[in-house]
Amino acid sequence: MKEHIYTIPVIDAFNDKGECPFCNMYKKLEEESVDYILGPAYMTDTIRLETDKTGFCKHHIKQMYKNQNRLGVALMLHTHLKKINSDLETESQSFTAQKAKRAFFKKNAETNNNISSYLNNITNSCYVCNRITETFERYIDTFFYMWENKPEIKDYIKNSKGFCLEHFSLLLEKGEKELSKSNYTEFCGIILPLEKENLKRLEDEIEWFINKFDYKYKDEPWKTSKDALPRAIEKIISTIIEEEENV
Repeated sequence: MKEHIYTIPVIDAFNDKGECPFCNMYKKLEEESVDYILGPAYMTDTIRLETDKTGFCKHHIKQMYKNQNRLGVALMLHTHLKKINSDLETESQSFTAQKAKRAFFKKNAETNNNISSYLNNITNSCYVCNRITETFERYIDTFFYMWENKPEIKDYIKNSKGFCLEHFSLLLEKGEKELSKSNYTEFCGIILPLEKENLKRLEDEIEWFINKFDYKYKDEPWKTSKDALPRAIEKIISTIIEEEENV
């Protein structure tokens, strides 16, 4: 397949093998996004305005903390905290006014707790997640563009191990919207049998992995099951687990 700049990440993800090429895409995007935010970007005013506003989720702040650039993390959290403190001051004044109004008019009057709403928003937003999602959606669009314009992508799909359940569901839903009826029928005719075949493969690998803990199988080869557990986890919950072999 002739590669273009917009198709390279998709092709690379399929070439990386694994249980789901879209998990590969997401993982690479995540690594690049963390590296980006802890590189020169964190000193850029426009980026800092965004990170001050959105903050980071639990998962990505942990990844950032593990990175060697602790100063970068500290600088971003410092200005993020300054904005939170400023916003809370504004919200608390409004909250006090709400309480006084409620007490004056009706004891059980319903009011929106603006502080809780603000805190829920800030604790459920993440600059890194937003950056990943924006690019990942373009990758999905590129994949369906390739399906309709670059038939070679079908060989990449057929030679893959299928997809994790989350991304398999996403492909079925997105494909129904993006593809013509005939293309969608062909698409499902390829990915559905592929998915069922690979789920059964994993079921058998996990079964053999379990058998290997039985004394009577101790001298039997591991076959392909030695790393079946992390691969099954990826297939089921879209999480790539990297660990040293310990069995």
